[in-house]
Amino acid sequence: MYAIDSLRQLGMKYLERAELANFTFQNDILKPFVVLMRNSRSETIRSLIVDCIVQMIKSKVGSIKSGWRSVFMIFTAAADDELESIVESAFENVEQVILEHFDQVVGDCFMDCVNCLIRFANNRTSHRISLKAIALLRICEDRLAEGLIPGGALRPLDVNMDTTFDVTEHYWFPMLAGLSDLTSDPRPEVRSCALEVLFDLLNERGTKFSSTFWESIFHRVLFPIFDHVRHAGKESLVSSDDEWFRETSIHSLQLLCNLFNTFYKEVCFMLPPLLSLLLDCAKKTDQTVVSLSLGALVHLIEVGGHQFSESDWDTLLKSIRDALYTTQPLELLNALGFENLKNNNRVLIGDLEVNSGDSPSIKSDYDGVDSRQFDVSDNGRNPNAPVLAKQNSGVQMNTDGSEGLPSPSGSASKSAEAGSLQRTQTIGQRIMDNLFLRNLSKPKAIPSDASVPSSPIRAPEAVEPDIRDEEESSLLGTCRSKCITQLLLLGAIDSIQKKYWSKLKAPQKIAIMDILLSALEFAASYNSYTNLRTRMHQIPDERPPLNLLRQELAGTVIYLEILQKATSGVSADKEGETDGEEKVEGLAEEKLVSFCEQVLREASDLQSGSGETTNMDIHRVLELRSPIIIKVLKGMCFMNQQIFRRHLRDFYPLLTKLVCCDQMDVRGALGDLFRAQLKALLP
Repeated sequence: MYAIDSLRQLGMKYLERAELANFTFQNDILKPFVVLMRNSRSETIRSLIVDCIVQMIKSKVGSIKSGWRSVFMIFTAAADDELESIVESAFENVEQVILEHFDQVVGDCFMDCVNCLIRFANNRTSHRISLKAIALLRICEDRLAEGLIPGGALRPLDVNMDTTFDVTEHYWFPMLAGLSDLTSDPRPEVRSCALEVLFDLLNERGTKFSSTFWESIFHRVLFPIFDHVRHAGKESLVSSDDEWFRETSIHSLQLLCNLFNTFYKEVCFMLPPLLSLLLDCAKKTDQTVVSLSLGALVHLIEVGGHQFSESDWDTLLKSIRDALYTTQPLELLNALGFENLKNNNRVLIGDLEVNSGDSPSIKSDYDGVDSRQFDVSDNGRNPNAPVLAKQNSGVQMNTDGSEGLPSPSGSASKSAEAGSLQRTQTIGQRIMDNLFLRNLSKPKAIPSDASVPSSPIRAPEAVEPDIRDEEESSLLGTCRSKCITQLLLLGAIDSIQKKYWSKLKAPQKIAIMDILLSALEFAASYNSYTNLRTRMHQIPDERPPLNLLRQELAGTVIYLEILQKATSGVSADKEGETDGEEKVEGLAEEKLVSFCEQVLREASDLQSGSGETTNMDIHRVLELRSPIIIKVLKGMCFMNQQIFRRHLRDFYPLLTKLVCCDQMDVRGALGDLFRAQLKALLP
């Protein structure tokens, strides 16, 4: 104690004398206090050191120059102290120095002040001190921007910015990085405050940041906020840190997208890494992460899409295409899942039937679909659904009066035989069917005493989990997550075509058609007559087979809508149209006719076979696929009349076969089509 008091007296003697330029004896004489503060285990000694420094500041504040560095080092060490009284005493004096003597904290000492405040913001003894420290960081930022710190003022980008950039970043970056770290603080009020201050600062000062500095900010300040989400494994992130997700993730993703849209001209080159962040998160198995990221993607598109250049749209569509391909539920082709179906179908049916009930953004679009096709257990439901329903409102797809998308065989030839019960298939579809048949070539009989559980589905009693059960459970979770991701990605495409279709160039319109057709082929191939019938034999008659009908229905709705838009201007007079518009119209007409004809042919073939009363499989398949048939018939009601008349010779035989369909909804949609398109042709 006596030695510390002697050091204090010696320090006071030195502070009484003015320090000359380029000398640092004040800093040197105060260094022993820094060493003691960092290494002493005695609370009494640490408290005494803080009191000594406080006394020096109050009595000699006008004389301190290089000594500020040691002063802030001592206060920085005090910020980590476990004794709350020491932390509060140190912070009160830091606060007083910044508010009353900021002009003394200049040059190199400014960074020590910033680091000290960041450490106080991270202290765990008092959230009140943390919030005040963040507020003081904002004050330091204002002083820095006003030019009170040499070299720290932001200059217009066209005024010798290159020569001052290194100095500017040296001052600004530590504040931004410190706030970024605080966004993962376990205390809600601290991380929310840090998030708001960080983005307020960027929005307010961003106009004077150089492109190089912006790139550094995105890669070293903003993207790291989401590292624990982006690089997470298969474990559920929500269960371990649910609070952070609910209160911070949605808000931070929205703020990031808003920031990008606000400074689009300055940061447009950052679109690819931003999309990579969002879609990397969308490929996770955690449904909450997927919903958050794709909700932010839709927000980015809806708010900033009007600024996108042609290359930006190309980048966006390519990213969505890759994400759709990556998230295809290929696990459904795994023999493990079907083996489980045969031996334990009570558990798997409810878990693996794919639906969008877990998806808040698309759930309401299929109210007209028979709920028996999409029963799902409550396991794996999205806990963020209420929060995201509003956020993802832009992803909503209205199926009433809208048209559908291409069935797996959109590219099928018109010459397919009308009597075939199998859909004309592409090479990819034939491969898929072969895989199904290979995996199911040796079906096992279902025990006669196997009971069929009533809804809701319950796991069998007295079944002990083993390694195989864990693998199957993981398989089901992966399939469900991927199916929901596919639905949300389709919703993102829907938001693009609804808001920006007229602004897109011909290559982007064609790209959207191809993306949708590619995404739909997987679902429609999985839902083909052959595959549905094969899977029917593996389960009790009371339950529907595994299917991707929601994915196919969602794709059908969007696909028909864009094809209707693309062909709405088709007329005999082609004058005034550009080559690009004419190409889009011609391609869209070909795709629309091919798709509608293919779905009608399959439906009419099924209807022809349904007369065989002994073959109940056909009746069940027709019942399962009726929602898609209805969407196509309703879509044809709005088809360009000239296109409908040109292809009436192909459509009419297929339509007449559906008149005797035993599905009332199909007959009702067929009647609407006759009234809309054929009535005008009657004399």
